[in-house]
Amino acid sequence: MLYFQQPLAQCQKCLAILPRMPRNQLRQIYCPVCRVQYAIFSNFQIEQFQSYFRNQGLYVEINNPIEQCKQLASIANSMQQSSPDYPPIKGLLQALNQAQCFVHVTSWGISHQFLGYLKMAAQRVKVQGIVSLPPDQAWLLPEFECYKNEAENLQIKAICASSHRWDELPHQKLVVIDGLMAFKGSANLTQTAWRKAGIGYDEVEIVTDVEKVIDLHNRYFSPVWADLSEYGDTITISESMIDGSAA
Repeated sequence: MLYFQQPLAQCQKCLAILPRMPRNQLRQIYCPVCRVQYAIFSNFQIEQFQSYFRNQGLYVEINNPIEQCKQLASIANSMQQSSPDYPPIKGLLQALNQAQCFVHVTSWGISHQFLGYLKMAAQRVKVQGIVSLPPDQAWLLPEFECYKNEAENLQIKAICASSHRWDELPHQKLVVIDGLMAFKGSANLTQTAWRKAGIGYDEVEIVTDVEKVIDLHNRYFSPVWADLSEYGDTITISESMIDGSAA
């Protein structure tokens, strides 16, 4: 984990973690994951783009990244010991508590307890998630939509089985911490699934190779988030959106 190129930014549309953002043939900066273009209708300067991204909180700025990597690596090492004194759910809770910038999750269903864990994490950092809700969990929808003042940094996008075909419901399970650590496997975000993982009845794998973490995130989280996004193919950056003092 300590030998990494620190993630620099997130796409505003799909939240892809991007070490760099390329330009297309029109010299417009674009996201290589969702292909959204960032257009500035003025005399373009890279400083304007940087100012906009900083103003929108899209840069991933980790305080002392080496120390953060060490802390997350310690959690990973403890989990990999498979000790009954350090169950997977404990590692997840400690990782959520260690997050500095963001937590992204995707799951098939979620328990009330896990939603509470995410709300606690969202008191400090941005927490954004995609949850497919099977029919027996439709009662959770008001929890996502009606109590946002309890955790302003929490944004859960629900995909309900009642309004989608089953083959349209995302089934991946992924938790990403700061773009530096990922939990993947078959365990949903429920305490039952994560407790089963502790005895080998479900699977949770921890990933600390940053390139693999970014790849997992950008393959399994970002495309679905983009599909649910309010943004179209182009995000226009006007001069009024640029804070000259933030460049």
